[in-house]
Amino acid sequence: MTLIIAEKPSLARSLASALGVTSRRRGFFEGGGYLITWAFGHLFSLCDIEDYTGKTHSGRWSMENLPCFPDPFRFELRRGQDGAPDAGVKEQFEIIRTLCHRADVDRIVNAGDADREGEIIIRLILMHCEIPSKPVFRLWLPDQTPETISSAIQEMKEDSAFDLLAAEGFARTYLDWLYGVNLTRYATLKAGTLLRVGRVIVPIVKAIYDRDMAIEHFVSEPYFAVSAKLGESEVTSRQKFSAAEKEKALRYAERLNQAPSIVTARTAKKETLNPPKLFSLSKLQNYLGKKYKMPMDQSLSVLQELYEKGYVTYPRTNSEYLACAEKEKIARIIAILQKIGYPLEQKDKKTVYDDQKIESHSALTPTTHIPSPDALTPAQKQVYQAILRRFAAVFCREETIAQKATLTISAGGVEEFTLKASVIVQKGWTRFEEPKGADKILPDYKKGDEVPLTFAPVEKKTTPPKHYTIETLNNYLKNPFREEKARATEEEGDDAEEYRAMFEGLELGTEATR
Repeated sequence: MTLIIAEKPSLARSLASALGVTSRRRGFFEGGGYLITWAFGHLFSLCDIEDYTGKTHSGRWSMENLPCFPDPFRFELRRGQDGAPDAGVKEQFEIIRTLCHRADVDRIVNAGDADREGEIIIRLILMHCEIPSKPVFRLWLPDQTPETISSAIQEMKEDSAFDLLAAEGFARTYLDWLYGVNLTRYATLKAGTLLRVGRVIVPIVKAIYDRDMAIEHFVSEPYFAVSAKLGESEVTSRQKFSAAEKEKALRYAERLNQAPSIVTARTAKKETLNPPKLFSLSKLQNYLGKKYKMPMDQSLSVLQELYEKGYVTYPRTNSEYLACAEKEKIARIIAILQKIGYPLEQKDKKTVYDDQKIESHSALTPTTHIPSPDALTPAQKQVYQAILRRFAAVFCREETIAQKATLTISAGGVEEFTLKASVIVQKGWTRFEEPKGADKILPDYKKGDEVPLTFAPVEKKTTPPKHYTIETLNNYLKNPFREEKARATEEEGDDAEEYRAMFEGLELGTEATR
């Protein structure tokens, strides 16, 4: 008999359905050689300071207990809001422990979520069950479709193969406790009001505070730019003049106007536009925040619901790439979408498949399980459609072709100005996603034509930095040492630096924590 311990009841139901286990018992399913039970996420939490010091839980914190460095760390069943052990948690743990000790159970399966947190949730349960020696295997699910579950059951590895992942999970848990519990108490006792201190919340608050202070203390300074109108566009000189240099600005404008402005070059060429990359969690959250003003906690919650229903792959991914081993799976998804009218084809490219840019999980994609339109809530539909449309854009059969043009104008023989425009002439993947920047048409001038430009000083003011948005704050947390201009470059194409920093651990918090 195989005992499978799922991280959540919803996963247990999906496993039971995929494996044909239909008999429901109190706290578990049984049938077909399987027992399938579940946790409620974390059943265990780290003990509090008073459990180590021997002091009673009086509800009052004291500086006498600080700092506390447990050796070893101890865990206890999760407590309720009243401070007593949670009755539901205690009951479910006893059910799991009884199942682990059943004589007919000859192997146990860790079916925590496919990440370090899921790994240690089930390991902690097994540690406290104190079971006799029975082999433990790991069920690793990139998505929760019946096909993936059936396949993953046949390909399980021993849980010991994930020891390093578990060590990483425990190290992070201990560090969060040492940092958060000690410093939250210290700061609160010193301030006389509750101040939450955490490994991720502190740098977030600090970044927002620093930006707010920069805006508050910003002193706007007037300056002069020299510019001219050209249709609906504005041509502006690279020269800038301070408020005291108005006369210099006037003289420079006169120099630009002293001779006619002439078109010195006009070029036009067709160019293939590459689609955007598949979504990582943070890039999806940036997209949803910008388009729908959807908060990050909501988008993660909705994404988790879609994952548990088997409609999308594992949510907490930091990669925008697919593993090379997934090509057959992607081909099956493409075939299903082709049947319902999507003009897609496999794209065996390094911009799509790259094992070097995957830490644990591949980019977000739909699965072979396509929901009917009435199966999703409005929020679920927004999130699912974003993932589906991005997938369709990446694997679109037709190329996107743009007519790109540049117009170079020499103003008075003093300074050259270059205007650029781009018009989509073959839609391709833009049927599914809007390209960056709207179509723009250049004025109808050719080489040698005179352009009616009249330059004049225009008084302007320097502007303060902008407040953080969901997108810009999220990008900052991914690599706080990267300049915003460099981040913009990564968005456009070269992301090698971004992935190097990610794998070296420069992120503040994980995709999910943020």
